[in-house]
Amino acid sequence: MSKYTLSALVLATLFAGSLGLTACSSNAEKTANATNSQLDDRAKLMRDWRQANESMKTMIENPASFDAAAFKERADFIAKTADTMWPYFEGEVSKGGDAKDTVWTDAAGFKAKADEFTAAAAALSAAAANATSAADVEQLYKQMASSCGSCHKEYKN
Repeated sequence: MSKYTLSALVLATLFAGSLGLTACSSNAEKTANATNSQLDDRAKLMRDWRQANESMKTMIENPASFDAAAFKERADFIAKTADTMWPYFEGEVSKGGDAKDTVWTDAAGFKAKADEFTAAAAALSAAAANATSAADVEQLYKQMASSCGSCHKEYKN
């Protein structure tokens, strides 16, 4: 075997080994990124809900600013995305962020709060479809906002 053939064989072996290490590293990063992505997605949806909620709150607190179409759009957004939030809290990979450990140690209680919020958001969305004033949706808005806040008190750091 020539010196060049041996060198080429050694280089090929080293290259293959480094590809294997890169692949293993890449899989570990994908797993970590999946967790980070899940937390990031959950946080983004919460921020989007907060923005929608703040806009509706302004309309409730200042009835002259009530815009029925804008209110309905925000109420519909929260109602339509309510069910998409709760899977972000399932399993070990979902732990972290601003969520307290009680989300997982009191899963039944958390689920009950999630169901309460989802129902309140749906009721608000339904009422917003025909609302012409802040008074038409004020009570249901307050129920939805209260449901949101009560969950945060128990399950958010």
